[in-house]
Amino acid sequence: MALVIRGRLVPMADDPHVADAETAAFAGAVWVDDDGVVEAVTKGRRNGPAGYDDAPVVDVGTDLVLPGFIDLHSHLAYNTLPLWSVDDRERPFLHHNSWPGHRSYAASLTWPAYALITAAPHELLAYVETKALVGGTTTIQGSPPHNRPRDGWLVRNAEDETFGTRNADLVYASTLTLDTTALGSRATAMRTRSALFIYHCAEGQRGSLAAREYTAAAHAGCLQRRFVAVHCNAVDPAVFQSWRDPGAVVWSPLSNLWLYGQTTDVPAALAAGVAVCLGSDWAPSGSRNVLGELKVARLVADSSGWDLSDLDLVRMVTSTPGDVLAQSWPHRVGRLQPGAAADLVVLRAGRRADPFHAVVHARENDVRLVIVGGRLEYGTEQLMAPVVARTTAVDVAGERRALTLASPDATTPWSWDEVVAGLEAVRREPKRSIDAARALLANRPFAFHDPRAPLRLALDMPTGVVPVGGLPKDLDVIDIPPLEPLATDDAWLASLAGRGYHGGLLDRLGEVFA
Repeated sequence: MALVIRGRLVPMADDPHVADAETAAFAGAVWVDDDGVVEAVTKGRRNGPAGYDDAPVVDVGTDLVLPGFIDLHSHLAYNTLPLWSVDDRERPFLHHNSWPGHRSYAASLTWPAYALITAAPHELLAYVETKALVGGTTTIQGSPPHNRPRDGWLVRNAEDETFGTRNADLVYASTLTLDTTALGSRATAMRTRSALFIYHCAEGQRGSLAAREYTAAAHAGCLQRRFVAVHCNAVDPAVFQSWRDPGAVVWSPLSNLWLYGQTTDVPAALAAGVAVCLGSDWAPSGSRNVLGELKVARLVADSSGWDLSDLDLVRMVTSTPGDVLAQSWPHRVGRLQPGAAADLVVLRAGRRADPFHAVVHARENDVRLVIVGGRLEYGTEQLMAPVVARTTAVDVAGERRALTLASPDATTPWSWDEVVAGLEAVRREPKRSIDAARALLANRPFAFHDPRAPLRLALDMPTGVVPVGGLPKDLDVIDIPPLEPLATDDAWLASLAGRGYHGGLLDRLGEVFA
């Protein structure tokens, strides 16, 4: 369906013929064709291309219209869970292999996540993708492994998106540390097939043994421009200079500080020509979404004395990760310009004249509309109703929003109440729910990756259909915490104080959210 969006545009465009194209903000319109691709971006009331006489026009007034946010690091299977911390350890964890062995890890994280992915996979995905969507996210990395290849659902999934090409090898990703042979295979795919490789690499304290993962990747030939290293907070900042054909790192400051008390040396990476993107990581140690992570980045940059402007931070969730993905994807994201996918977010700017300052300080209730591939997925009822006939209502930060949500069989609308009810049923009776799901699979004994089987998901951290370390013998002991709210709230901000290993820095995060 063709579509026109009018408002105060911040296209983040890449146009060598236009001065300050990436920083420009102006009243205008985005013209989206029937394929969900931007055909034109015009200023003021100028006429657009032919063929839009009958297209619906969504006029957002003076609100900001930007490229949709890109979250290049998450673990969606865990994103219903609360922040996790331990009270019997005074020092930060050394690296990513330290905390999964803590005595509270399995019961707090693995068992609840396993119960939900097993007994309510459709509801889980609906909940966690909506949680990303309400923060303006249109592309996310970290969807749980599953048996059905799919081109996204509510948001684009970086590892699965094919743009209709059926090429499932556009983006590779790995949470687990790979051996030399596997790394070499990925290096070849990046070099010969233009594949992108997103890899958890060197996550931990500076100088810990996790730094060897970066060295191993280098020896295997992975330090190419299509290599995306997630975290890299354990490496000596000087080693970024050895990345001769720089790719990208994904910075997740809240999670890094929460677990290790240190984060990625962003200035060192940028000085070496390495692109820096933001990732929300996962709910047990990260932000609700990258809109929230922008505020953590602002706080960390300011407290560290790093010269990062609001524009620099906004780039980390729009044009920079979009350019990274464009090396493998047939359509650009992260920029609103002709030929790009029509993924965009509309934000209430308030009284802030600087659009980038407004973005960094926006909260979820400032997100007024999210469009993915030209489809209105989420927004205020006022903006959604004239274009989308049937939506489901959802409460976000005390405000009513409309969500386009199809049932698991994609034939009928699905209410938000039904999504929540499915998850709550598993919370009430995890053993009964898991047993019922297992019985269903026993009656239809397909292999995990068989697309004819019922939807099946697996955990990616630690990985597997059955969690590393196993499940309790008595499934009745599984305790699933209440679902986390979709938006960042005061209770979550207050819960940062006195927990984790950030030395009190995150206690001030509420000031940035204010």
